[in-house]
Amino acid sequence: MRRMAIGQESLSEVFEDPRIEEIGLRRCLQCGRCTGSCPATYVFSEFSPRAIVLEILEGRMDDLLKGDLIWACGQCYTCHLRCPRGNSPATVILVLRELALIHGYATDKVKEIAERCGRSMWERGVNFYEEGARELPVEAVADLQEALKKGEYDSFLKRIGADLS
Repeated sequence: MRRMAIGQESLSEVFEDPRIEEIGLRRCLQCGRCTGSCPATYVFSEFSPRAIVLEILEGRMDDLLKGDLIWACGQCYTCHLRCPRGNSPATVILVLRELALIHGYATDKVKEIAERCGRSMWERGVNFYEEGARELPVEAVADLQEALKKGEYDSFLKRIGADLS
């Protein structure tokens, strides 16, 4: 029988997230269907959605938050579609990514991506820097910046070290 770790701040942050409550993570059977159908496991041999969920259920989150493993997920949600219990390891990984950013554990590469995308969204109203990116009209960018300020998006980007100037 699995035991839940008690008293770990980051662990309680995961289970306090309404998305985790909604998917019922604690019902996980550890059947492995999520990993068996995951496209990322073909690219990253050490990646396993099932193992990530097990780490959380057993209270071992520090390595997940500080490491690169949670960044291997492509967020395709195939794991969610295959789960017999309706769990979503992809949603769990999304929550872990957010916590890693909030706690300052993100790798430099992730910070670079967040900075580039964040600055692009902030300045031009788009969230990518590729050729053919569609920019919003000037009036719409001002409205978007106001909405982003209300959502404290600029504060989030500053916390992870993104430079908006």
